[in-house]
Amino acid sequence: MGDLDIRHARMGLGLAVLIVSAAVAAEPSAPVVDEPLGARYSLGMTLWHLGHNAERIGQFHEYVKAQGTTPESLLPAASLTPPARMTRILVEPERLGQSQRNGWQAADEAITSGNGDSGPTVSIPIRVPKAGCYRLWVRYYAELQARGVTFLKIYRAGQEQLGPICQPDEIYDLLATTQAGYAWKDILVDLPAGDLTVRLGHVTRWWHGGGGYAQRRIDCLYLTDELWADPPTAEVRQAMRDAGAPDGVQWTTSVPLTDPRTWQWWQLRPISWDEATANPQRFKLSRQYWQTIIDALEQKEYDEQAKPDYRAPERQVVYNETWNLVANPVRARRQISTLAADVSRQPLRYHYVWHDVGSHVPGLHAEGRYEKDGRYAKYGNWYGGPGRLEAGYGNATGTVTTSVPVAAPGKYAVWVLSNPTNLSYTAPWFGKVSAGGREQFTYHHQGKIPSVWMKMGDVAVEQPGPVQVDFILDGAGAGGTYRRVYTLFLVDDPGLTPRGTVRPPWTMEMFRARAAQAGALPADKLLVWLTDDPYRPLSQEVWADQVTAGDGWPYEPVQGPVRSKSLLMAGDANRAVQVGLRNLQDAPVTLDVQAGPLTGPAGVFPQAVTWRAEAFVPYGGDRQAWTPFFLMRRANITVPPLNVAGVWLTVDTHGVPPGQYESRVTFRAEGLPAQTVFLSVRVAAVKPDPKQPVLVDGWTQPHEGEAYLRDFVEHGMNVWPGEMSKADMQKWGIRQLRLGYGSTEGIPAWLTRLNTLGLDHSDYFVGILDEPGGTTAETLKPFLDVAKAIRAADPKVRICFNPSEAAQVGTFQVLSPYCDVWCPYSLHVFSPHFGNPEKKQIYLPQPWMWYTTPCLWDKTAREPGIRMVPSQPGHCVGVAFFALNYPWRDQWDTGYEHINDASTMGAVYSRHGPVATIVWEQIREARQTADLAMLVRERLGVKTFDEVTDPDHQRLIREGSSEGLIQWLEGHPPR
Repeated sequence: MGDLDIRHARMGLGLAVLIVSAAVAAEPSAPVVDEPLGARYSLGMTLWHLGHNAERIGQFHEYVKAQGTTPESLLPAASLTPPARMTRILVEPERLGQSQRNGWQAADEAITSGNGDSGPTVSIPIRVPKAGCYRLWVRYYAELQARGVTFLKIYRAGQEQLGPICQPDEIYDLLATTQAGYAWKDILVDLPAGDLTVRLGHVTRWWHGGGGYAQRRIDCLYLTDELWADPPTAEVRQAMRDAGAPDGVQWTTSVPLTDPRTWQWWQLRPISWDEATANPQRFKLSRQYWQTIIDALEQKEYDEQAKPDYRAPERQVVYNETWNLVANPVRARRQISTLAADVSRQPLRYHYVWHDVGSHVPGLHAEGRYEKDGRYAKYGNWYGGPGRLEAGYGNATGTVTTSVPVAAPGKYAVWVLSNPTNLSYTAPWFGKVSAGGREQFTYHHQGKIPSVWMKMGDVAVEQPGPVQVDFILDGAGAGGTYRRVYTLFLVDDPGLTPRGTVRPPWTMEMFRARAAQAGALPADKLLVWLTDDPYRPLSQEVWADQVTAGDGWPYEPVQGPVRSKSLLMAGDANRAVQVGLRNLQDAPVTLDVQAGPLTGPAGVFPQAVTWRAEAFVPYGGDRQAWTPFFLMRRANITVPPLNVAGVWLTVDTHGVPPGQYESRVTFRAEGLPAQTVFLSVRVAAVKPDPKQPVLVDGWTQPHEGEAYLRDFVEHGMNVWPGEMSKADMQKWGIRQLRLGYGSTEGIPAWLTRLNTLGLDHSDYFVGILDEPGGTTAETLKPFLDVAKAIRAADPKVRICFNPSEAAQVGTFQVLSPYCDVWCPYSLHVFSPHFGNPEKKQIYLPQPWMWYTTPCLWDKTAREPGIRMVPSQPGHCVGVAFFALNYPWRDQWDTGYEHINDASTMGAVYSRHGPVATIVWEQIREARQTADLAMLVRERLGVKTFDEVTDPDHQRLIREGSSEGLIQWLEGHPPR
């Protein structure tokens, strides 16, 4: 990297039940189906969770009996043969040696740890004699007014690097109910035979509600395959201890099975998609049972300002298969009701026209450039395009005209949507409204504008035809801010007031007219199209178009059963293709989607094209605060009535030789003609593999486990925030380590440990504390003291500072003698103000990145500046952003993140491995495109963008598409 050298238990159901499952081998033909997990294991409300929840399993048995069904009719006979004896395992963790307890203490019958949010983790070994489903009980001390929240994770011994074998859970999350004392948290467990490790550690307590901090105190763990049994009494536990010597910290005993019929019933548990193919009847019954629960939960109601505790059943996130929503049942039901009402099945009692002004002014220029004597010269200072009509400050001039088509006679109120103005700002203009060949009124938009919607006046329409509106700047007054006009709304109901950008319902006639405009024929039931930009989201609002936040219809008419797209791709790269699906009938339609292989003369690549369903999530309480976010592997996809769904196709050229290929993705539904997406893909003999790739730092690590680390690297992340050995850096493709230090103590010992990892000074840099903002040596003393201590211990260690938003020129000047790598906040990079030219004189000559904070808009796909790195001045080496993976409670529950700047930009945790977000896919593509731009720089023989002098080369490096970059690189092979 040049100087930086980049060579390198929910108790809301009554009984506190935690259910843990090891990975169970699915049938070969079983589909991989992603489902939300919830904040932790015992809270989950998905179909899979119900099959691993003791109370729900008991309810399932009652449901099955009510259907007149028995285990014999649903399970094979071989699985109903009872065993002769049952297994019992007692684990006493206080028997661990002091060194094994890792900071936890042995206190009489228990192990204990402090009451703080952070603290040590203890690993407790357990040996399971045979694979099977167990109930794991944890006995802990519960306080009345305090908590010591503790996580519980289970690993295969010796394979901890793979991550937990099941979703983690927590104990101590709820207070004792009547008196302090020992309580049980119990868990159903699908465990493999052999040695396992149970880890207990500290969890931040304060989002669990009021109360104080309690010491953590764990008495014992108990496992049994008597799934229906109560926890063991003190007498039972003592009898197990008396039965023989322990094996380490555990006693393993067996007892005769005394109730074989109960055992048989407990073999009958709800199953999920994993077993759907092998057990279709049981799966169908399981889904019906699950649906009864969700139907009941969705009828509950709550105030968004006084929402229930996150552990409440109605707060648990599930996947609504009809509408492709990831949300709790209550929120999903509300949104579905709202969206369904957007198309009225009955005629409206009023007439209205919603009219985008900028789209209906002929010749309107985005930058206001008009020929002096041309037909549009009269527009003067007006400019804009679809979605907006704008003019600037001062005494502007110009007139534009738009015609609003009105189909029914009547008296219409004319409303205008514009920016509100306050304080002393003004944005004046005139609006002259005419109909039937005569001017009817002129509205003066002046003074303080209190609302986004203002009523201009009333217009009488005597017969169907256009209402003309002239927007006039001349003589309207001086503007103190930008003048922006968005929408005209005409309605013949004087009591109807527009709000925001939510429109009145469409009628079925309006819906059919829009479908016809999109190319649908009267007999068509489904509309399929390919979006121009996969990272422009789909919208479930029926009126969504080019000027709204997302799309609901194709831009151009589409007809016929085939949609085609041609792609030019680099080798070892990924590209997204978004398929829009619009249901034209008033009933859901379920599609079977089959992604065919990538096929060409060089071979057939079955996994090169994959599909996922786009899941819409809420990120706020408003109906418009929903966006497609998660990309879910599903067995099929349903398109809701009169609404849209999205299919996300990914083309992966890793391991695909250069050449021409094609793939067909088919969509089939009962009673509908098949639809096909035809992909023509040319893989170039170019790969995004520059010697100096762009560094991308997401500030946080991915979820635990090698699957998530692999996904992290595959999506372009190459800076690891933490320690890692040199061998692992090379194994995983990590280019840099970003380490942190915040004290003057222990530095020599820490640096010695880094040396034992095989690290060179070029492999890492050390961030000092976080976000310095002072401007004097005194205010920056905590930063300087640590930097000086590191310099004294090893002057070759590279030090990094990340000046905060509040930093000034003085901040950079004081820190400069100790800084080797700069990472300033974006404000210091992209503005000509705030003393930035002086700051740049300090940081541009050294390796530098910048950081930004997309955590507040992480639900909208936008790569955080990655593509801009190759065109930055000086020795810019990458970009950092906060944050890749910064959840406070439940990443799946996007509508209720614990704090506003919680962030989910990477993959979320699931039973089947990483589930990507759309922004995660964009980050990957942006990094690949940026690396192609870096390749252009390398082939030009320059080390920095400052050395590129040709305007065409500058433009290509700065904004060239992946196709444009590939074509240039093909024409300029390496020398």
